[in-house]
Amino acid sequence: MRIIQKSLCFICLWALLPVLTHAQGNLVITGGGLENDNHAVFDEFIRLAGGPDAIISVIPAASGVAAQTMAYFSLGLTYHGVKPENIQLIPIAMVDDDSTLNVNEAEWKANAWDAELAQKVRLGNGVWFSGGDQLRIMQLMFDPQGKPSPVMQAVWDVYRRGGVIGGTSAGAAIMTNPMIGGGTSLGALQYGVKETTIGQDNEEFQGVLLSPGIGFFPYGMVDQHFHARARTGRLAAILAYTGQRFGFGIDENTALIFYGSENKMMVAGAAGITIFDTENALFRKTESFNTFTKLKVHYLENGDQFFFDTFQVLPSPEKKPLQLIAQRKPNQTIPGGSFSIEGQSFYELLTQQLFEEEATSTSSLQFVDSKTAFRLTMSCQPETQLYFYSPKHGKDRFTALDLRLDIEAVSVDITPLN
Repeated sequence: MRIIQKSLCFICLWALLPVLTHAQGNLVITGGGLENDNHAVFDEFIRLAGGPDAIISVIPAASGVAAQTMAYFSLGLTYHGVKPENIQLIPIAMVDDDSTLNVNEAEWKANAWDAELAQKVRLGNGVWFSGGDQLRIMQLMFDPQGKPSPVMQAVWDVYRRGGVIGGTSAGAAIMTNPMIGGGTSLGALQYGVKETTIGQDNEEFQGVLLSPGIGFFPYGMVDQHFHARARTGRLAAILAYTGQRFGFGIDENTALIFYGSENKMMVAGAAGITIFDTENALFRKTESFNTFTKLKVHYLENGDQFFFDTFQVLPSPEKKPLQLIAQRKPNQTIPGGSFSIEGQSFYELLTQQLFEEEATSTSSLQFVDSKTAFRLTMSCQPETQLYFYSPKHGKDRFTALDLRLDIEAVSVDITPLN
């Protein structure tokens, strides 16, 4: 049972969109902060594009420093074997890059409607969308009524014929339709969700924005910089509002690799992906606060796979199951909230408490004022499975299946200790 409030506008705009299943193309959806020595992400992107001879188009539309963005990503591609002459800039941008004295990138605003640029993209094997502001991408690649530009249509052509579309940060957000346009976890929990249109000004809204996206990825919402920017509450609020079953929180320097023809995803990179499954979740509003209970959570890291036909997880082969002993420690409450970047991250609660301390559950409080807080509780269930791998070099690797997550507004009574 779910208690969800949707506006009529939302239902009209997106609820009847067709679901794309078994698309021929592939996606590399990166959570931001992609480092050029990330072999797992770069090598797979290049392989899916056809190898070092592939022609790759880079669209820096989201960036405020388009030239620098292009130079940095090109360096990563060439480091991993792509020929420099096969990397082509698609000059679409909204903001001038002050590092280029003789070029005003703000003059590239209308270039998405250029037929020659569209053909240039169409003849390539892969497309990469840079980070920055995802709302800029939509404003530049579509008209105010949502009609796609010729370059946008060409990107779809690359995807449909089996190419690869990738993006980082803002370039990851656009992969779904609708997409998350902005906002914080605390804002989402306190003020809820607001729908916005292409080009609409929403600077004063303190909640989370739900905006039109491109929609390459059909299986739920994605959020980026997930643990680094404490976006657990934001993704939960968006799922409650849209009624979608799955949400995918992608960490920095990590990618969700979607294989369209196989209808599965794999995690690649330095950190992990958190999957929210809302099939049996309860969403309700208590006074002015949003509350979410019984969210099912999976946490996957490099090499783990998720199959969209069966909704099953396959941990990477080197990970071994941890036995869930009956006498685990009682609930561990950790100071510092999980909905701001200063607090304990969702990842820290998972790894330090449920894995290392063998707690039954772990909670964290995020104060809103002196008497009210949001409490995040993550707990093991009878069906929970934990997997672990400790390599000789590098960080430990974790996989967790079928955890329960609750986010509740609570009243806090502060009294002096005797």
